[in-house]
Amino acid sequence: MKALYKYSALIGFVLFFITKSQAQKIAVPISSYGVWDRGGGVDDYSDPKADFVLGIEVSATWAEVQSMGPGKYDFSQFQEVLNTAAKYHKIVKISINVGPNSPLWLYDNGVPLVKVISKKPEKHAIKFANYPFYLNENHKKYYFELIKQFSLFLRNQPKEKFDCIAFVQVKTGATGDEEPYKGEPEDEKFAIDKKKVWEEYRIEAFEQFKKYFNDVSDRQIVLTFNNVDPIKSPVANNWVMNTIDPKIGFGIKGGAYNRGHHLTGEQSFKEQWTPYLINPKGMKLFSASEMDESWRKEIFNINTELAFYWSALSGINTGLSSYNCSKRAIQYAMEHQEIRDIFKMYNKYAQQVYPASATTAFSVFHEGLNAADTIKFPVKTFGTAKSKNLERYTNICNAYASRGAKMDDLESVDIGQVNQRERQKGYNDAGWDIAEGNYERFLYQIKPDETSIGLFRVRGEIDKNSSKYDRFARSFENATGKNTMYFKFDDEMFIASKPKNLKFTITWLDKNPGSTWALQYNKGKEMKTALEIKGKGDNQWKTVTVEVSDMQLNHSGKMESDFALVNTDSIDDVFNGIEVNIQRK
Repeated sequence: MKALYKYSALIGFVLFFITKSQAQKIAVPISSYGVWDRGGGVDDYSDPKADFVLGIEVSATWAEVQSMGPGKYDFSQFQEVLNTAAKYHKIVKISINVGPNSPLWLYDNGVPLVKVISKKPEKHAIKFANYPFYLNENHKKYYFELIKQFSLFLRNQPKEKFDCIAFVQVKTGATGDEEPYKGEPEDEKFAIDKKKVWEEYRIEAFEQFKKYFNDVSDRQIVLTFNNVDPIKSPVANNWVMNTIDPKIGFGIKGGAYNRGHHLTGEQSFKEQWTPYLINPKGMKLFSASEMDESWRKEIFNINTELAFYWSALSGINTGLSSYNCSKRAIQYAMEHQEIRDIFKMYNKYAQQVYPASATTAFSVFHEGLNAADTIKFPVKTFGTAKSKNLERYTNICNAYASRGAKMDDLESVDIGQVNQRERQKGYNDAGWDIAEGNYERFLYQIKPDETSIGLFRVRGEIDKNSSKYDRFARSFENATGKNTMYFKFDDEMFIASKPKNLKFTITWLDKNPGSTWALQYNKGKEMKTALEIKGKGDNQWKTVTVEVSDMQLNHSGKMESDFALVNTDSIDDVFNGIEVNIQRK
């Protein structure tokens, strides 16, 4: 299963490759990992409601930059954002849209105009109807000069503004999708073979970007590239992997597992890329993904707070560094404290990259029923393991029905993550190659399925009045002897020294009157109780905190644990997760 997704996992991320020896030259500092404004979401960054925004994107069209004709450039849009970024200590993602966003004067200066027929809706078809013929030498001349002048504009910024530049995204075709046309040319003579001719053209453009942004004596700027997948775009992949200087680094940009949850491909994506994103050994990657208008779609709006919460955690689960949000998403967050709190949580969690210096560890409880897993869900019992075998998903959820699992929109389960975000109308608890276990960073539940049970739709059907915690949880199961959940910190978490203090925050459901549970931890050879809780039974989610300063932290407990949640009676308690804030000496 991993092999199927090894290369398609590129979709969804910007990945900066930087050698270990160049750690101090990282394009995006870890302190800026978090939520970014894709542009126009914040009018005044001094507004306290905008305090969750750590970076800014600015993108202009070639037509805007060079509307007055050859040799005349207007980079004022970029200058304005760089000025703002310097003033408010933000960093900036920068790009220019070309292709259908090219200036009209090109077509009066020897560049053929290509009319394109699209099968998309009328509004889209009109927007992407006209293109320059990319392969025309006059087009190349003007385009490559644009690249040169753009680099000079950025590299000649005053230091305080140049230092705000995070990276420049390379765009060669239709928007950032890196294809020549969104449709088919009316005149067949302008058709471009995507496998060979288009790739060769892209390499020509790549060379120009490299020449003016990388191959300079000082003030080098990191570039990011889209569609350099080794399977779909082998020529481009070979070029970036073997031509870009690793001392400078480069990026790969793509799609988005922060636009929802239980999207196809999550699990393989995580397995492929988190070793380079979280506590990397050698190659260091930075990742960025975009929240577009998916948050305004039907499934997201069943419960918007819940959707943002689990989408943010889904991004964290796949190692996402930058959560780049659309204008309206940023504005919505500024108007809703509960969404700002989710984004602040994301900022906090995203910045935990190295366990030895982490200030927070967490485990948010979740079980995803991954139909691609034939070990957990044998073919003999659940049906043939094919993504389009809809009966298999139903069979799996039926086996977990007592825990709340269902398929609300079975028909959307195999349409791919892009269409899932667009068309899915309800929650699906089984999926193809979806995230399987807890959403964790440096705090791990030991054998979660052997010591607890996953729950779905915890307090029944989810609607606008549900809590964000209702979507997933874990519970004791006294009937099967699952009365203790064991946890351990990452092996490197306290390798240098033990912490001064650990602050535990546990979110749980007060479901049963008189029910009791405890937090216990290893103190030398004995277990010590840090917290004892007795429920009131009001069926409300609650948060409790406790500080611990004498935990052993050497995995010396049962199952090599550091601490445990313990059921101290026969009633099953339900938990959302655990966060531990670390005060280091």
